[in-house]
Amino acid sequence: MIDKKKYSVVAIGNAMLDVLCEVPEQFLSQEGISKGVMNLVSRERSNNILKLVKPIKETAGGSAANTISTLAKLGLKTGYIGKIADDPKGKVFKKDLIDTSIFYNTEFLDKRNTEATGKCIVLITPDKERTMNTYLGATEYLTHYDIDEELIAQSEWLYLEGYRFDGQKSKEAFYKAIEIAKKNKTKIALTLSDSFCVDRHRSDFINLLNTSVDMVFCNEEELKSLFQVEDIQNAQKFISGTISCLVCTCAENGAYLFHGPSIRKISTNKVIVIDTTGAGDNFAAGFLYGLSKNYTLEKCAAFGNLIAGEVLKVYGPRIEKSLKNFLVR
Repeated sequence: MIDKKKYSVVAIGNAMLDVLCEVPEQFLSQEGISKGVMNLVSRERSNNILKLVKPIKETAGGSAANTISTLAKLGLKTGYIGKIADDPKGKVFKKDLIDTSIFYNTEFLDKRNTEATGKCIVLITPDKERTMNTYLGATEYLTHYDIDEELIAQSEWLYLEGYRFDGQKSKEAFYKAIEIAKKNKTKIALTLSDSFCVDRHRSDFINLLNTSVDMVFCNEEELKSLFQVEDIQNAQKFISGTISCLVCTCAENGAYLFHGPSIRKISTNKVIVIDTTGAGDNFAAGFLYGLSKNYTLEKCAAFGNLIAGEVLKVYGPRIEKSLKNFLVR
């Protein structure tokens, strides 16, 4: 008899603080910032942008950490691996995870390294679209030494954040984590994170999807970029043969579930959108929660839509209300 694993989901991702700011549409063009995607910026560029805007909120962020936070609030036992510096922002990030009962023991960045904890400046335009400007900082220095073998071995799922492929040592860390997961029958989920991220790592992602990953999360633009197609329906021929399950979110249109030879559309309820930051991260949380409870894939996607709808109602990537009794109807 196999003992039940201690954790439901353990994630690896970019550990950082999110700084949310409202800006007019023309601010992006004036500053040469690509809209609706994640733009990698230097520490100097990050600080210069902050001089031009007025933050409305600062919160612990990072895509996979957002997902793990929501899963913890839903009552699952979770863990997280991500690199921070021993500085005020890093301490805020760590405290947020621990206060949410998430297991987190990644060592601080070596003090000889002068990089700070990463931060993501999220620029919210009047159409509620979010544009991210990310200074990776300490999180870029995640290495295979930071991968906790026992933590991954004791988890039902390993959740990998595609953003973290931006860094050779972090990529090596991912492959070590995948090897540990396979050895211990830990299932693997990957979020593609961003269409530009997919452009940078297309061959790596396709290889992972074909050889290692049990579950894939993406949005419409990421899926189109991955397989270089104009319509997401055309991605089906690349998915059905090798990928067990892929779910593609499509904003107010809900999500498309690719499973074997079938494609199913899962509709969602309309909500008044305050900010789209973290919608995909929270959809993944809802879906993974459903898998942990043995929901059907359709019910998992419906719950993902429901959870994503909750984060659309607030500024930032984290749902603020209690989710302890939040169940799919």
